[in-house]
Amino acid sequence: MNRQSFERIYGGSLDLDICRGCQVIWFDDQELLQLAPRATLDLLAAIAKEQDAPRATLAPTLSCPRCAAPLDETHDIQRATRFTYFRCPSGHGRAMTYYQFLRARNFVRSLNAAEVEDLRRHIKQVNCANCGAPIDLGLNAVCSFCRTPVSMLDPDQMQKAVTQLKETAEAKSHVDPTLPLTLATQRAEAERAFAGASLAGRPSLVTDLLTGDSSDLLTAGLRALRALLS
Repeated sequence: MNRQSFERIYGGSLDLDICRGCQVIWFDDQELLQLAPRATLDLLAAIAKEQDAPRATLAPTLSCPRCAAPLDETHDIQRATRFTYFRCPSGHGRAMTYYQFLRARNFVRSLNAAEVEDLRRHIKQVNCANCGAPIDLGLNAVCSFCRTPVSMLDPDQMQKAVTQLKETAEAKSHVDPTLPLTLATQRAEAERAFAGASLAGRPSLVTDLLTGDSSDLLTAGLRALRALLS
């Protein structure tokens, strides 16, 4: 794992351990709840930046980097959003894949039946956005390894969340008389960035997958996120 510093919500900084090969983030104790808005944006940018990096399939069992104990898969709910993560039984912290982190932040949604059928007409296989294992769309729309449904970034929710995070971060840093104009510009940029990110009725995402530029739907959506955050 590589260690990276992020801003803490009440001042100071915290260090997150990130395994870029497996796309897993380790949060000590309550670090997930202590991320400042700017830190969340920075972490999103780091995830988006690595969208096309080679990825190893997630191991069947993950171990705590502090005590080496096997991590327990844990189900949680936050604001009606259900998500999972891997928890140390001794309370040292939790591991979250990039997908699980985005899911916990309500940035990811599962494809509906119509979207799955549309996808099947174009391609036969995608990689799971959570663990990286292949999903045969002709047989299932759920990963047989980790049971994660075929998912994608929710363009509307991501646009809204990034704009809110930017507003909060700007408000905490300083009062800028040009802030309204800046935020209006950012909203316009967000609309352009996500214009082609929705699957239903828009062929651009499927085209990306067919050309081999993306290994899964989440990766394709992260291209728009990187453009939005850059």
